[in-house]
Amino acid sequence: MKKVAKSILDSPLKTPLFLLVVCTLAYGMLIPSLGLYWDDLPYSLIFHRFGPGGYPDFVASDRPYSAWVFMGLTWLLGEQPLGYHVVGLLLHWLCALLFWQLIRSIWPHHQKEALWAALLFAIYPGFLGHPQTVTYSHHFSGMALYLFSLIATVQAVKGHSKGDPWYRSWVWHLPSVVATSLSQFTIEYFLGWEAVRAVAVWWVISGQTTSRKQQLRHSLLHLVPYWLVTLCFLVWRVFVFKFPSYQPLEEGVASFITLAWWQDIFSQVLDAVLLVWKNALPHLTSQDFSQPFWLIYLLLTLLSISLVFLFLHFTNQQPEQEPQIGQNFSLPALLMALAGIAFAGWPFWLVDLELSIEGHFRSRFTLAFIPWVALLVTVLLHLLSQIKWQALRVLRTGLIALLVGGSIGSHFWNANFYRSQWLEVQRYFQQLNHRAPGLEAGTILVVNDMPSIQLYQDDSLTALLNWIYAPENKSEYLDFAMFYLSVRLGSSLPALAPGIPIDKAYRSLQLSSSTDRLLVVHYEPPGCLRVIDPNHPDRIPLTLPEAMLEAVPLSNLALVNTEQMPAALPPTHLFDFPDAETWCLFFQDAELAAQRGDWVSVAGIGDQTFAGEDRPNELTEYFVFIEGYLRTEQLSQAFEISEILSERTQGAFNERICNLWQAILEDDPDQFDLNLNHQSMIGQFCSTK
Repeated sequence: MKKVAKSILDSPLKTPLFLLVVCTLAYGMLIPSLGLYWDDLPYSLIFHRFGPGGYPDFVASDRPYSAWVFMGLTWLLGEQPLGYHVVGLLLHWLCALLFWQLIRSIWPHHQKEALWAALLFAIYPGFLGHPQTVTYSHHFSGMALYLFSLIATVQAVKGHSKGDPWYRSWVWHLPSVVATSLSQFTIEYFLGWEAVRAVAVWWVISGQTTSRKQQLRHSLLHLVPYWLVTLCFLVWRVFVFKFPSYQPLEEGVASFITLAWWQDIFSQVLDAVLLVWKNALPHLTSQDFSQPFWLIYLLLTLLSISLVFLFLHFTNQQPEQEPQIGQNFSLPALLMALAGIAFAGWPFWLVDLELSIEGHFRSRFTLAFIPWVALLVTVLLHLLSQIKWQALRVLRTGLIALLVGGSIGSHFWNANFYRSQWLEVQRYFQQLNHRAPGLEAGTILVVNDMPSIQLYQDDSLTALLNWIYAPENKSEYLDFAMFYLSVRLGSSLPALAPGIPIDKAYRSLQLSSSTDRLLVVHYEPPGCLRVIDPNHPDRIPLTLPEAMLEAVPLSNLALVNTEQMPAALPPTHLFDFPDAETWCLFFQDAELAAQRGDWVSVAGIGDQTFAGEDRPNELTEYFVFIEGYLRTEQLSQAFEISEILSERTQGAFNERICNLWQAILEDDPDQFDLNLNHQSMIGQFCSTK
């Protein structure tokens, strides 16, 4: 056993393999149950409609040179989400490996510090977007290219120092310049890392000469090619391509000198560098998740902490070469980390974008900070290790294990949130499919802000809506759209009035419709999805926001194709609908039958539903069944459900119940046998009116 352990610890693959284990524990445990999120859906719809060739037009408006990433990945992986999650994990691992190699290249006698930095890089707990693997594929591709370029630059400078001819350094410089250019033009996130390159080059050259003049001259010779590439990118980005998406700060210096603006930036940096590590502390309550999941999370966290501690403990037993002159770690590593942190955020701050370690969308800006935060923490740990107390060494190892293992648990927790969000989206569209088996082309779903679906914008859901209801459409025109009323009113949706044209462009996709083709849809779990019918005010849910009431008169139920066969269904490789029937699915079937005027089916669904134990959480869902029983002359059943509703609301719904009974009586007075018993039924709900 000792020989096996020794062979593992002596293997040059031990660190890469351990980093893979760490990344798998952090990001891979729930991969089979993860789906598509945020911009994953529009990007996937483009492949579904046009194949890889659709991406140049789709990304032309913001990052035209990023198309190569999406074209390559979709050509390789197709439409299955699983493949993208596996590749996303491997890209993260690749970046951790490259960062490990970068530290080793600059400080070859500080292997332990390189390992610590790579581990902290791999699990940095401030980036919450990892499961959005299609969206962030070009982010991590750009990061990998930039890290490779930094490694190649260091190797070029080292090779030059060994007395090789000057042109031999271009064996490394040439691929490095190409990688830098490709990374910058793919995505601008890592522009600030040029400051890190300057520090790294200066430090490596400082070990070759004591002449400041030579040090400066040699540094400039090595750095000028990268500065020229960066200058070309900035000229193109600012003056040629300009700012099609996010606008720069106001002209002049006023925005830069306000105290509040600088305080805000400082606060963001403080969050990304220090406060972020609080996410590594274990969650001591299950919060929104089940207790079994919470126990699994705690077990994974404890196992991860133990695994990291043991690996570091045995790795630390191996002797390292003593640092030579010029191999000091603390000061240059600190300067490199501070340079990276100081310049990482400017591509975002200059267009007034704010970093957030709590927001699943705005946490993407932490990507530019991750290596340098990891390096800064490593420097602090290195300084701690200089104290020759055995207890402090154990404490240091325990601290690293806690940060890494705790962050693994944090990412597992985050992935479970993504998993639950994907399930929520599946529930949403499963109910919508039951309620609306078909939709007329041009339909726009006007929806409420949905706190239960946080990882999607209406553009994201628009992509999925089109994928489900128009899977054969291979054109640039969208058949359907979803509008969050709070977001689109006054812009894409000019006003809540009939007959107003609606023309909306989403990158290379186009929508043409009008306000005559709106369908108001409300979703507020635990209540069921509701397609709002302005002709049935009794069925309007109490949770419908007041702002949505203005849109109700425009809700056109004629846009629902109630007879479409077969009904529209989500792609089976995306959704995995459970077989079990639920109250909400019965309710949607009843609402659809009511729209058809098939009241016998409504009453039959009611008989089947009320025979079980499931009951509505949103009480207005009772009304369709009351009407179904009334229109099929089953007054006893109608009265029983009405009475239950009255009791559950303590009479607050009696007026609605009375209005429904009287409206149906007026529609067909011969339908009722108005004996005293039936009159007393009506009177029970109308007596207080």
